[in-house]
Amino acid sequence: MTAEPLEPLRVERSAKPVTPITLAPPTSLEPGVRADGLLRRGERLFQLLDAALGRFLPVAWNPFLHTGAVAITSLAVATVSGILLLLWYQPSVHGAYASVAAMGEAPLTAGLVRSLHRYSSDAAMLFILVHALRIVFERRFGGARWLAWVTGIAGLGLLWLIGWTGYWLVWDVRAQHIALGSARLLDVLPIFVDPMGRSFLTDEGVNSLLFFVVFFIHMLLPLGLAVALWLHITRLSRPRFLTNRPLTVWLLASLVLVSLASPATNAARARMTEASPGFAMDWWYLAPLALTDRLGGGALWALLLVGGAITFSFPWWMRRRRLPKAFVTTSRCNACRQCFEDCPYNAISMVPRTDGKPFPEQAEVDPAKCVSCGICIASCSTIGTDLEGFGLTPLRRRLEAWVREATEAGSPVHVLFACAESSADDLGVDPETGTCAALPGWRVLAVPCTGWVHSLTVERVLRRGALGVAIAGCAAGSCHFREGDEWLLQRLAGVRAVEVSPEVAESGRVLIAPLAGLRGRALVRALERFAGRETVVAAPPPRRPLVAAAATVLGLAVAAVLGTVADLGYAAPGIDGSELVVSFKHPGAVSEHCRTLSPEELEALPVHMRRPEVCDRARADVRLHVSVDGKPVLDGRYPPSGIWGDGNSVAVEHIPMTPGEHHVTVAIGDTHDPEAWAFQIEETLGFGENARRVLTFDRLAGFRWH
Repeated sequence: MTAEPLEPLRVERSAKPVTPITLAPPTSLEPGVRADGLLRRGERLFQLLDAALGRFLPVAWNPFLHTGAVAITSLAVATVSGILLLLWYQPSVHGAYASVAAMGEAPLTAGLVRSLHRYSSDAAMLFILVHALRIVFERRFGGARWLAWVTGIAGLGLLWLIGWTGYWLVWDVRAQHIALGSARLLDVLPIFVDPMGRSFLTDEGVNSLLFFVVFFIHMLLPLGLAVALWLHITRLSRPRFLTNRPLTVWLLASLVLVSLASPATNAARARMTEASPGFAMDWWYLAPLALTDRLGGGALWALLLVGGAITFSFPWWMRRRRLPKAFVTTSRCNACRQCFEDCPYNAISMVPRTDGKPFPEQAEVDPAKCVSCGICIASCSTIGTDLEGFGLTPLRRRLEAWVREATEAGSPVHVLFACAESSADDLGVDPETGTCAALPGWRVLAVPCTGWVHSLTVERVLRRGALGVAIAGCAAGSCHFREGDEWLLQRLAGVRAVEVSPEVAESGRVLIAPLAGLRGRALVRALERFAGRETVVAAPPPRRPLVAAAATVLGLAVAAVLGTVADLGYAAPGIDGSELVVSFKHPGAVSEHCRTLSPEELEALPVHMRRPEVCDRARADVRLHVSVDGKPVLDGRYPPSGIWGDGNSVAVEHIPMTPGEHHVTVAIGDTHDPEAWAFQIEETLGFGENARRVLTFDRLAGFRWH
């Protein structure tokens, strides 16, 4: 038996021709998902990446095998550096930009902390996206994993919102676009008395209280993210929150490196009456500006709601069939607790005994948490646990029949247990006979996970005449069910129940570790060498200098990606020429408004209620008339706000202008008389390129040009 730690196998090129592999539909026991073939091809990309990195880095050093832990560690760095930034930051709209700009003048203290805050946040986003992409390609989102998917998407949304509000707090040009985009989105909702966008027409109009609210939200959102992360892993046994020491050192070194090489900088100070045609921005968080700068609030909400519905419901509409569930035959349970200890998903609990047998408790499976890995089947010495539709006893009999028939025919065979999620999906296996065109002399059984393979099954197959047994699973560190490969190794090594007998373990007829992660022709070559009684050994771990060099190169690559994406240029739509913005907040006059009824209206009334004229007492709409160079360009009516129609009328109108000098006339009427204009102003103004002139009006301050 080979029980070395799982490391990639290096198989030398064989001179012997290899039988072409016949591709066949996947034999996965996972719920079939739509676009399964496409997702498996995407998964191959990660397997190739893991294999390439595995030649130089041990599993513990490969950040792409620990994307969740790397993301959480990055968030921890962002949290600590964010708290430290409060030593220098002024959370006010008037002092924020200057305080952040001053940080750049101290590159080894405040500047370094700020850069670490940015790049650790970017690293969290990078590794969460990679983590999510890997989960999708590996089809690990269906069945009981829906909770992890939903909370993961919610956590991703919260992380993005933290970054979005964080960049708002710098109050530079990026923050200006963030504020305008947020206002465009929120003003569609009837939650503000005044449109939020009216606060961002001029520098003087920016609400300090609103800025502080954004700061407060930025500080509180990490608590929501922590709750989402807790729910995300709540169904996992032995979750790994943070990176191990080598990866932590690697991550911190990479973040410090990119922070020193490309310190975080500000864009120009926000000027609400000026438009910036372009600026550099952090695309990890500000990519939605490409939409918020160009779409209206309704379109943004439509995209948000439709995209959210599709993303959150992904596990349900991608699934084709129901997961088979594990179950416990209570009469066979001897309360050993091994299945309870081994389950990677907290799906098994120990409950008080119900059948009267002399044991204090019994195992019970929660179907809502079971992911059908079958690891608990191999944990039970009495076959008290089993999997719906994949029963251990009938499969044992089938395997023994395959071996017996081959032996009786004078052609003893080897047996391969192949994980359906990794090695078996590209072998053309006949599930009825176990034969495989690529592996003559073998009988192959696709299993949900290598952790399903029971030690006693291996022993029984060998005792029935099999020449040898090989078990092929996922690559080291990438088990679809987290711990299946690890538990299998421990069982075959005799350190975890149910362990294999020492005589079988020492027979040299069982091969496992070097096959982990092998597939296709590499798997075939390794099995042929094993069948030919050649020594198949795991690749030796990379030497320390090679590991150090590879980790350095990988750190530089990650730092380069973070630094590049965080400072890419963005072409803002700007203003087409120039713009005049007219805004007012003003109550219409309350007066008795009389009108003459039409003959049809009179006819519809009872005879005793027919009057030629009716009068209502109501607040009038406010009217706005704008003309440029003597030509009318706007005539609008703005009803009173409020449920009872007795509030202020509010308007924000954008009027395109050609650059140059223009004579502008603005009139506001607030009575029921359509000919009465209570407030007027006219002025000749110069309009610059990519700039706007803003005219505001309210009852106290009157007209004001900005």
